[in-house]
Amino acid sequence: MPLSTLSSYCMSLYSSKIRKDQILRYRIEFGSSHASRLKAQKFRQRVFKNSESGLDEDEFDEVSDHCLIYDRNKDGKLVLVFRSRNYSSMKEILNSYSAQYYDLTKLTDLAFTPMEIGRLCVDKEASDPFLLLHAFKYLVSLISSVRTDFIFGCTSFIGADNPNNLNSFRFLKNNQLAESKFQINKKSSCILDIKKEIATLDGPKPTKNLLPPLLKFYLKLGGKVSDHAVIDRELDTLHVFTYVNLKGKKINY
Repeated sequence: MPLSTLSSYCMSLYSSKIRKDQILRYRIEFGSSHASRLKAQKFRQRVFKNSESGLDEDEFDEVSDHCLIYDRNKDGKLVLVFRSRNYSSMKEILNSYSAQYYDLTKLTDLAFTPMEIGRLCVDKEASDPFLLLHAFKYLVSLISSVRTDFIFGCTSFIGADNPNNLNSFRFLKNNQLAESKFQINKKSSCILDIKKEIATLDGPKPTKNLLPPLLKFYLKLGGKVSDHAVIDRELDTLHVFTYVNLKGKKINY
């Protein structure tokens, strides 16, 4: 089942109660150990770059926690990973992964306790719609446990030149662009201006059906995105800066 289809089905089950057997199907490993980090890097290399050799790694891996989810129905196969990093103040996010691509200076005076989420990927053979739901429920529990009130990260769209992405951007432009208080400025030299690109675009009614799974999760919590996307030719993706202001909110998922 394609990931976008799996995601759509998963989100349709958003309010469903996960049965006990579905909970027991998956084992979660979370932490910052070298062993966990290495397994996550190997998995990301296979999913992101279609390679069984080498590692998908960067300098942010060592300062992040890694969530690995294993499928007991598949002999304990690793099927999903993501990483998270906690910050004590917004000033620290200038040293984040996202800050490589977006100018976040205007956010640093805001009073939040932030967490960055990223590098989410799912095994290409995964077909259980409850996998993503299980992962996102765990992520909500993680957010609650550390009492963060601002989550952020880069969320990617497959295909740097995929025309379907423009329809998704139409939906985001109409509903989810960042508020003026949360100003995300351009930093990368390789960008797509959402408002400009869709200004004269005709087509079907904008839909969120093709949005990336992590972005759908953010939007369910009230998330917003930058007014521009960064083009990544190496991975053939577009990504937008995404954030959720959780201050004063009780999150349920």
